[in-house]
Amino acid sequence: MFKFDLGAAVLLAGLTTAGISSAEEAAATEPVASAEVSNGREQPSQGHASGLMVQARVQSQSSLLSLAGGGTGFLLGYQGPSYAVGLGFGLSRVGLNSGGESASLTALQLAPTAIIDVWHSKDGRARANLIASVGYARASLDATVTSQECSGSSTGQEMCTTSSEDRSATATLIPALLGFGGDYYLSRNFALGAEFGVQALFLASANSDSGSSSKSVDVGGNAQFAYGALRATFVLGD
Repeated sequence: MFKFDLGAAVLLAGLTTAGISSAEEAAATEPVASAEVSNGREQPSQGHASGLMVQARVQSQSSLLSLAGGGTGFLLGYQGPSYAVGLGFGLSRVGLNSGGESASLTALQLAPTAIIDVWHSKDGRARANLIASVGYARASLDATVTSQECSGSSTGQEMCTTSSEDRSATATLIPALLGFGGDYYLSRNFALGAEFGVQALFLASANSDSGSSSKSVDVGGNAQFAYGALRATFVLGD
């Protein structure tokens, strides 16, 4: 009887130990399984917030041809964990006035833009990215031209008359941009960065107006130039 009781106690102790080990194994593997499941979802960035993004850009080009498409000054969109998408907006105007003649050049540009991170530091604050955009631009030139006509009179004196005429021209362009840049997040909601790359402008159509007449100009053209930009990014999110 004593031997039977002793064997039963040993068997019971073994079953209890096995149950405890199984429970410990399940508890140990549960966080791993949870981590594996969470890895299947998009994780928030550790270096910056995600949400509404406003980016201010100061851009310079290496060519005077860029006057008609000097790049967007602001980018409004969404900042994700490792990407950003938005709509760029740019407006520039140059005016000249001399001797009763005047001219002004105005350019408006809209450009859907994508920014994709290709590298980030361990803490997620420093990031390198690729930038690409293709958009729409419209440039218009308005000018007032003064002309003088002179003719001789019967008395031998020269008579001169002065007249002015308004002229204008418009052009529709397709701007494209491809660049490489980087940002450093001073906080989760603010970053300073820079970028450089290549811009291209393709002339789609052109029109000219002189007085009461208007005509379409059959002309094509394109321009390419290097650019550089400084940027400041604000992210409204957690």
